[in-house]
Amino acid sequence: MGSALESLDDQELLTRIAAKRDKLALAELYERYRHNLGGFVRRRVYQTKLVDEIYNDVMLTVWENASSFRGESKVSTWIFGIANRVCMSNTRKETKHTQNISDQGFDEMQLPPIETEQEAEIIDRLRVATSKLGDNHREVIELTYYHGHSLNEIAEITDCPVNTVKTRLFHARQKLKNILEIQNNAIVSV
Repeated sequence: MGSALESLDDQELLTRIAAKRDKLALAELYERYRHNLGGFVRRRVYQTKLVDEIYNDVMLTVWENASSFRGESKVSTWIFGIANRVCMSNTRKETKHTQNISDQGFDEMQLPPIETEQEAEIIDRLRVATSKLGDNHREVIELTYYHGHSLNEIAEITDCPVNTVKTRLFHARQKLKNILEIQNNAIVSV
């Protein structure tokens, strides 16, 4: 049986956290974002053992700064922005990359159910192609297509101008197209 807080939207939960320091509201928000935000964090850190720690740092920042949310964006945009900054800070601190992040977390992205073998093959090719993109390009693809954020929201999350996001998305699509064409040509020639 769920709690009464499940019926509240994210902004109402954040308001309760800010006004009443409501730990149950934080727990509800924590669970709501665990899957999507956890995957987002997982794809940005090199040491997978740090994912939970970073996720907890993000939610602690939400707890401590809930009153600073001005409502100028969606709560999810604000939280993803916090996560992006915490991940960037963590990445700068890491001195040795212990794991290749290119394939991390793709399976956790919200993809439609795979119904045919052909769809599974397409998803696999897309996973491989996406893994070959640079961090900035992979980030905008993920935020756009897997998390459904608008260009303005992505600009806020990544702390860069909207035109930069548009440019990154344009180049990411071009690179994906080229990678997929190379993959298709390799399959045909086999």
